[in-house]
Amino acid sequence: MPDHNPLELHRAYRRLFDCADGRTVMADLEQRGCFSRSSFSTDKGRTAFNEGRRSLVLHVKHMIDETNFITKENER
Repeated sequence: MPDHNPLELHRAYRRLFDCADGRTVMADLEQRGCFSRSSFSTDKGRTAFNEGRRSLVLHVKHMIDETNFITKENER
């Protein structure tokens, strides 16, 4: 993966998910990634798998939240 300026990477995520298609994809990721429901399963392997999916959704949501990078921009 090429090196990216963290602020530019945040902006890229925002551009990608700040359109109708991006919002549709995010809704699908939230559904598949156990975002609004428990990731627990009686099968420990399934729980770990679900938590991996959830972690990725949380990362994307962090990256598109402008409050997570506005302060970084102000520091520049």
